[in-house]
Amino acid sequence: MQTVHLSQTNVAVSCLGLGTLRFGTTNSYEESVQLLDSYIEAGGRLIDTANCYNQWAENGKGGESEVVLGRWLRERGNRNELFIASKVGFGYDDFPDGLAPKTIIAACEESLRRLNTDHIDLFYAHKDDPNTSLEETLSAFTQLIKAGKIRFAGASNYLAWRLADADAIAANKGLAEFTCVEQRFTYLRPRSGAYFYPQRLLDENLATYCDTRGKTMLPYTPLLRGAYVKADLPIAASYQGLDTDARLAALHEVTEELGATPNQVVLAWMMQRKPPLIPIFSAGTPEHLRENLGALDLTLSETQMTKLTMAGHCPNEEPN
Repeated sequence: MQTVHLSQTNVAVSCLGLGTLRFGTTNSYEESVQLLDSYIEAGGRLIDTANCYNQWAENGKGGESEVVLGRWLRERGNRNELFIASKVGFGYDDFPDGLAPKTIIAACEESLRRLNTDHIDLFYAHKDDPNTSLEETLSAFTQLIKAGKIRFAGASNYLAWRLADADAIAANKGLAEFTCVEQRFTYLRPRSGAYFYPQRLLDENLATYCDTRGKTMLPYTPLLRGAYVKADLPIAASYQGLDTDARLAALHEVTEELGATPNQVVLAWMMQRKPPLIPIFSAGTPEHLRENLGALDLTLSETQMTKLTMAGHCPNEEPN
């Protein structure tokens, strides 16, 4: 598996990251281990979790995913080979919501314990907290970096202007900045007025800002939980926009040209963007994992990349 430099750091991470939302809840420990081992065998080293995963599952309280990873790390003895990301921000069980400094510090300690490690490579602010100043939040992440408990801080579910404010504060106060951004993004564009709060989208404003500032973007939910390939799972109404048919048509044309699956083409399209995105994908079964990893073997031509990217766009009008 190829690697990509994470923003302007000297650290290279896998071009395709494994999301572990369901580990320990929807996926048993044994099933989770099978997926983790298969991802590692394919050369993957970027594993994404959060302290609250998966409180949204029927049997979840939060913390289960980190516990599974911690046990697996202990059994495999491979911690130093991996780049592990976790997050703080969503309240779960009796743990508070938000990004107050004491919440960030306490969350980090709990994540370190559950993950059975002495450091987290990338620790995200999982969502913006308007009730806590950005300076306070960044100061807490800076404290953790200086203590060696995390290597980098990241932002997830932030609007572009809030990320810009955070960067300005970090520069002015000598604090650690948000190195990269993990945001909801897929090939289909959401319909006008679609609302995903507290999730935030990787939109044109954010993408332009991150590209200009050299911040790597890591899309989550890139495959719409299987809607591109499952006949019994329709595209969500939030993605049924005016250009949906055109973009699906382009996707299926490229899929047929390459003899691939829609999931593989969507992931390849993201990875072959310039600068590349690093999709965080998940899989419920080994078969789904192998299918998604097949994106690594695809090479989209410039024509195919343009066809996918421009599908559904209105042509430019002549200037007045």
